[in-house]
Amino acid sequence: MSNVKFNYFLKNNPNNKRELPIVMTIIMSGERTQMFTGLWTVKSKWNQKYSKVIGTDPDSKSINDTLLSFISRGRRVVNELVVSGKPFNPNTVKDKLKNGFSKNLKTIESYNLFLEKMEKKIPTKYTRSTYVKYLNTKLRVEEFIKHYTKRNDIFLYELDSEFMENFDLWLRDKYKVAHNTVYKTYQRFTRFIRLEVSNGNLDRYPFSNYSIKMIQKQGHYLSFEDIEKLENLNVDLPRLYHVKHLFLFSVYTGLAYADMNKLSKNDLYTDDEGMMWIKTTRQKSKSRVSIPLISNALKSLNILTNGDFQIQKGKLLPMKSNVRLNYEIKQICSMSRIKDYEKVTWHSARRSTSSIMMKAGIPLQILQKVLSHKSLSTSLMYYTHVEDSHVKEGMKLLDEKLNQRVEIPKDGPIDLNTLQNLLKNSLN
Repeated sequence: MSNVKFNYFLKNNPNNKRELPIVMTIIMSGERTQMFTGLWTVKSKWNQKYSKVIGTDPDSKSINDTLLSFISRGRRVVNELVVSGKPFNPNTVKDKLKNGFSKNLKTIESYNLFLEKMEKKIPTKYTRSTYVKYLNTKLRVEEFIKHYTKRNDIFLYELDSEFMENFDLWLRDKYKVAHNTVYKTYQRFTRFIRLEVSNGNLDRYPFSNYSIKMIQKQGHYLSFEDIEKLENLNVDLPRLYHVKHLFLFSVYTGLAYADMNKLSKNDLYTDDEGMMWIKTTRQKSKSRVSIPLISNALKSLNILTNGDFQIQKGKLLPMKSNVRLNYEIKQICSMSRIKDYEKVTWHSARRSTSSIMMKAGIPLQILQKVLSHKSLSTSLMYYTHVEDSHVKEGMKLLDEKLNQRVEIPKDGPIDLNTLQNLLKNSLN
C-alpha cells in the first residue's frame, strides 16, 4: 500500500467556461498513469499543494468531498489487489476505478455534451428548432439547480424523484407555464437522463416515483362548411389570395408547414392513370408520405406555381414565415365570417383535413396514411372532431337501418316481450 500514491492536478485543457479538468495521477514504483475525474474548476480556486479546491461554498465543498472519496476508493482497490496476491500496476488500479469514475459525472456538464452531439446532427437527424427546445430545457434545469441546491451543478447520482417533483412545482410557480409545457420539459430532460442510464453513467432511472401525463386537447379545426366559405371568398389583396391558397393546399393534402416549406418539383409524381401525387418525407417523423392530389389541391397548386408569387430557388411553393402565415390566415378567416377565427393557426389546416375526410366518410386507416401518423391512436385524436350534425346524421342512418329490418306496429302500445320477439325474428 505504501508504494502507491494518489494525487491531483489541473490539466491545461479549458472548457467554454474557462474551467480546467481535475486529473488523478496514480504512481507506483516509478510507474504512473492518469485519469480524468469528471470534475472541473477554475485555476484561481485550485490549491495544488493540498490537491483541493479553495473555498467553503457548496460547489467547492462538493468537489473536495468527491476527490477524497476517489482516493478512499483507490486505496480500497489497491488493498483488494494486494490481498488477491496477483501482480498489478497503476493501469490495473486505473481499470478497476474507471467504471466508478464514469458514474460521477455532473448533470449540466453531461447535458452540454449531449447538446454538442445533437447540434452536430443538424439537419440530418434534428432540426434547429428541436435543438433550441432541448437547449431551453437545459437552461431551465440549470437555473433550477442553482435555486434548489445553491450550487452551479450536481452529480447525476444526486437526481431523484423529489428533485423532479420540486422542478415541476418551480416551473409552474416561477414561469406560470401550462401543464403540457411542464410535461414537454420533463420529456426532453428525461430523454437525456435515459441516455445516461443506457451509457452506464447512472445505475437506474432516478424519477421512477414521479409521474406526469400529457393532457390531450382538441386543437382548432375548420368544418366542411368553413372550408367552403374559404373557397368562395373573393380576395382582392394578392398577399391574402396567396395565403388563402397555401392554406387550402395544406387542407387538401394534410401537409404540415415544415413539409410544405421543403417541397420541390422532384416531389411531384404522375402515375400511369395520369393522377399527380406528392411523394416526400415528413420533417418531423422522417416517415415517407404519398398523397394523391385531388382537383381542389391541383387548383390551388396551379394558382401558387403560376401566379406572380416569389418562389425560392429549388422550392415548389411560394412560402412565407410561419409567424406571418398565422397572422394572415386569421385575417382571411375573419373576412370569411368563420366562427372563432382568432383561434385558427396554420396547424388548423392539417386538423381540418380530418374534418373534411370524416364528412366524406373516409375510413380512419386512410386518414392515418394521408397524415403519416405512425400510431393509429394519434389519428384517432384528429378524428374525434365530431360535430352535432355528424352525430345526428349517424343516428338517423342507424334508425333507417333498424326500421328496414324491424317493422314496429304503428297502432297501439307495444310491450317489451313483443319488441324482443320482433328483434329476434329480424335477426334470423
